[in-house]
Amino acid sequence: MTPELRKEASELQLHKRGIRINVQLHVIEADEEVRLRTSTEVEARLIALWAVSQAAISGERKAMHAYLQAHNLTSVLSAQELNFLSQETVSDALQQSFRDRLHAFHFLAWCAGLLDKIDLSSKPIATEKILQHFTQSDQKPPLTVALKLRRKADIMDWSDLLYRLHWAVRHAKLNDKPSPGNIDTAMVCEWHQAVNWMCNYDEENNWDLVSTETTA
Repeated sequence: MTPELRKEASELQLHKRGIRINVQLHVIEADEEVRLRTSTEVEARLIALWAVSQAAISGERKAMHAYLQAHNLTSVLSAQELNFLSQETVSDALQQSFRDRLHAFHFLAWCAGLLDKIDLSSKPIATEKILQHFTQSDQKPPLTVALKLRRKADIMDWSDLLYRLHWAVRHAKLNDKPSPGNIDTAMVCEWHQAVNWMCNYDEENNWDLVSTETTA
């Protein structure tokens, strides 16, 4: 699919949901211009997102940090993630921001073939299906054999849609309106960061610095 046709398809999806469209937003890169992350990169990032989101949900940051250290896995963490797991106490706001990374975890799990499908509905995602590939026992997460990256075209479709949807979410917030289409704002933000990382947006390898700009 050409970038122009992909833009039209995304705008049609948003229109059907009654979501505001900014026709001035540019087209995204063509498939052949994008290098997706490798299975090795995706595996490492999944472990990081699993670790911090589960630690935030359970409150067991110290135990998760110790687990990662025991398996020489702290290198998969970004600076912000390592800092979160290392602190004695964290604010409620910071705790929630890392709970929200479960959304990014879900999206990359779909990219990796660990989740059959994702959509923009409010229906809960079967997190337990993904978590079967992770463990906090004496074994490192048995991910390698389970990963099967999705087609670039499918990921690029989401890249385009999330770019336009994130603009609509930000526009609504700036105008003190509810999130459009009754869509979870945090989910959109996390999915957008995840897909931009997956597509090597701006060739940024530092997860903490991956841009989710939505300017025209």
